[in-house]
Amino acid sequence: MSLIEFRELSFSWPGSGRPAVDSLSLDIGEGEYLAIVGPNGSGKSSILRLMTGLRVPDSGSVRVAGLDASNPDNWRNIRSSLALVFQSPLDQVVSTVVEEDVAFGPENLGLGRSEIGRRVDEALEVVGLSEERRSPPHFLSAGQQQRLAVAGALAMRPRCIAFDEATAMLDPPSRLSILALMDRLNAEGVTIIHVTHDMTEAVRAHRIIRLESGKIAFDGGPGRFLEALDGGPGFPPAARGARKAGLAPIPGEDSRGLAARMVAAGSMPGASMQAISTSTPAGLGWSPDPAFALEAAGYAYLSGTGMERRAISAVSYSQPRGSLLAIVGHTGSGKSTVLQLLNALSRPSEGRVLGFGEDPAAPGTDLRRFRMRAPLAIQRPESALFEQYAGDDVAFGPRNQGLSGEALVARVRSAMERVGLSFDDFRDRRSRALSGGERRRLALAGVLALAPEGLLLDEPTQALDPEGRELVLKLLLELVEAGSTLAFSTHSMEEAALADLVAILRKGELVAFGPPDELFGNSYQAEWGVGRPFAFELASELAKLEAS
Repeated sequence: MSLIEFRELSFSWPGSGRPAVDSLSLDIGEGEYLAIVGPNGSGKSSILRLMTGLRVPDSGSVRVAGLDASNPDNWRNIRSSLALVFQSPLDQVVSTVVEEDVAFGPENLGLGRSEIGRRVDEALEVVGLSEERRSPPHFLSAGQQQRLAVAGALAMRPRCIAFDEATAMLDPPSRLSILALMDRLNAEGVTIIHVTHDMTEAVRAHRIIRLESGKIAFDGGPGRFLEALDGGPGFPPAARGARKAGLAPIPGEDSRGLAARMVAAGSMPGASMQAISTSTPAGLGWSPDPAFALEAAGYAYLSGTGMERRAISAVSYSQPRGSLLAIVGHTGSGKSTVLQLLNALSRPSEGRVLGFGEDPAAPGTDLRRFRMRAPLAIQRPESALFEQYAGDDVAFGPRNQGLSGEALVARVRSAMERVGLSFDDFRDRRSRALSGGERRRLALAGVLALAPEGLLLDEPTQALDPEGRELVLKLLLELVEAGSTLAFSTHSMEEAALADLVAILRKGELVAFGPPDELFGNSYQAEWGVGRPFAFELASELAKLEAS
């Protein structure tokens, strides 16, 4: 029985000049576990908004449980049975207190206070936010805000939950807990729709839809999907490892399962590991003249008030010039705070911060020049877009540096092309009409256009499709090779393994600092809460089997 029906559905965002969804027909059955994948701008998020009545189609129809989603009279019933977890969690936060925000949906269903309280308690417990129940949502980290959005959906007890990149900003343990929750809810009969750019997550679903330009390009099970990917961008690390070891990929296989298959098949672990391991640069030594340094730096939000919250404590490290540093840690561990201190958006409560030998807190420091020397692309950089047209937004920074005419156009063209946004195709598009991933790349182009010495990036690949992610990572490595110094935060240990150095934060403290081969290898400690790249997990499992 179909729960959701799309019939010849078409929709275009105002000002986009192209359809986001193009004559799409699709049935989603009651109790299905469906993953929707596809490039940025392929129509994934548009479909979710159309099925909940947040957008009305230009033509065609959407029906949810037999109700026309374009009819406002049906929206209350539709939204009580179909909950949507947005890509940007703050888009659905409606209260100033966490527990009140989770209670908002059940209250609108007219439930009694005891039932509402029970649902709120259960939802907060599931997502790990019980201790934050009386906190203001804007005090939470981005990952915690994402978990809050999930809690709000859970409290509704809907027939279907649609997750729009709901794990993108979560640390590995939190991500796994949400994925396990999806599995459990589906086993209990809840229909799950998971929009994701992570192919490892996608193959957990029973059915996968791939969209291209608003049309269905693939519809099938995870096995066929892996065959269709054929090792291309986004191919899951486990599947890639299996192929390198001469074995057939198995959807959803973990490192332990692959290690066992390798041993049973007589694969040579040493040769296989050399083939599948991430190629990491040699670790760099300490530099007497670092690009960035923190000296016992600490920071507290709302310091001196009753709501003071310690973000980081006594963090010390130095990053050599011309290196790439990955900053990792669980959600709320202080990653964004460190980057904001390095860019002087915040001043340390104690200790000091240096950027290219300058202390931004020192009298006489030109903060505007300091920040342009190593600009920060914030965690949701697309929220900082303000010009009407894409090209103008990228041009804002270099124009304020004094560039004009052909030199300005050349700088903007180069920055946009480097992030995969054709200058000729995108310069006159409305910034707000771009997809989430396109806006993120546009924001990155804006900081690249400043031609800085260094670059600070907070989750630069979050919300990007596999092709866009590979493009950005390749760009970061090219910038470092050309002499720039980069520091970026990430929840992906596969990305962290590409860096020269990794800084691991836990509860606001620096617990490890060094080259990835060392930290993810023999020095790794599970209590850090960051997980390991798949190749390192596989090596560990193979070592256990060899020792047994």
